Amino acid sequence: MSNKPSTDASGSETNVSTTTQRCGGHITLLFTVEKANPLMRNQGSRGAGFSIHHGVEATGSLRLRAGGPKAWMSGITPDKPVDKKAHDPPKVSVVNMRGEHVENTDMYLDFIQACYDATLLRESESLEVNINLQCPTSQGFGMSSAGLIALGRLVHKLTGRGTGGQYLKIAHRIERTHGSGLGDVLGASVGGVELRLEPGAPGWPGRAVSFAVDVPVLLAWDPLEERHTATYIDDPAWQSSITKAGADCVEELAKAPWVPDQWGALLSQSRTFADRSGMLEEKQRARIFSSVRKEVLLGGWQAEMAVRLCMLGSSVAVLPRELNQQHDAEALKALADRLEQQGVRCMLTTIAPLSHLD
Repeated sequence: MSNKPSTDASGSETNVSTTTQRCGGHITLLFTVEKANPLMRNQGSRGAGFSIHHGVEATGSLRLRAGGPKAWMSGITPDKPVDKKAHDPPKVSVVNMRGEHVENTDMYLDFIQACYDATLLRESESLEVNINLQCPTSQGFGMSSAGLIALGRLVHKLTGRGTGGQYLKIAHRIERTHGSGLGDVLGASVGGVELRLEPGAPGWPGRAVSFAVDVPVLLAWDPLEERHTATYIDDPAWQSSITKAGADCVEELAKAPWVPDQWGALLSQSRTFADRSGMLEEKQRARIFSSVRKEVLLGGWQAEMAVRLCMLGSSVAVLPRELNQQHDAEALKALADRLEQQGVRCMLTTIAPLSHLD
C-alpha cells in the first residue's frame, strides 16, 4: 500500500493511500432458499459449493482532506445517521472480463455508503475504486459477492478500521438488498469446499464448515444465456422445488464430518439436487450440461471427470471424481479446446484455499 500527499481541486493538501485487494468467486452446487425472515442478516441459504481462484480485483485510493472533522468510534453506527452529502461522492469504475465498462455500479456505491453509515469510512475521506471482474456475471460464479468482499477488504486495508467480519456482514446485507445472491458471501467467507449448515450472514447467524483441496476446475458456460439469481429465488414455484431438494441433500451431507472423504457424497448429492429441483429440465441449462458431458465421453474422460451444474447460471463445472487421483490439467485444457470450437466459453481455475472472517 502506498501513501503520498496530493492536492485537491481547491488546492488543499490531501493524503492519498492506494492498495489492491481481491476475492475469488464462489460456486454453489446445491442450496435452499431462506428469505422469509425480514432481517437481511437472517436471510440466505443452506447448501454446498466451493470457492475458486478467479474472481474480482479491486484497486482503490483513499483521499483524506487536511483538517477533516473527527468521527465516531469505528464500526459503531451513530444515533444520528451520517449526512450522506457530508463526504465527497465515491468514484467507482467496473470493468468486466471482456474489458468493457459496466454502467450499473449501484451495488458497490451502496456498500461504500454502508461503510460511511457505520463510520468505517469518515466524512473527511473520499474513495476512488476500480473493480475488475475476472469471470462472467449471471453465470453462477459469485461475481457480486466476490466484488463486495474484495471492496470490503480494500476499505479495511486502507483504513485499518473494523474487522473482516464486519465487512462480510455488510457484503451479505448489500447482496440480499440487490437480490444478487443468497449464500455466496457465507460460502466465500470460509473458502475451500463448504457446507452451509445455517443460513444468514457470516459469523452469525450463518454457519458454514469447509475443507481444503488443491485441484484444477474447468468452468464452461453458454455466452448467449445468462440467469439472474432473483429470477428463481423470487418465484414461489422455484423456491419450493429448490428448497425441498436442497434441504434433503444438506441433511444427507450433514450426517458425517465435513472432510475431504465427503467429496464423493457432494458429487452424488449435487447431481440429485439438479434432478429433483428441476434445474436440468430447463432447455438452456440442459443444453450446456449435455454438450460438456458429451465431449467428456468422446474424450474418454468419464472415469475421471464429473460435470455438475453451477447454480444459478447456464454453466457447469468439470470436477475430478476422486480427490486422490492424478489431476490432469492438460486433459481439462484439451476438453476446453473441444468445447470452444462449439461456441462454449471456458476457464481453467482452481479451488481456492480456506479463508477466515478476520
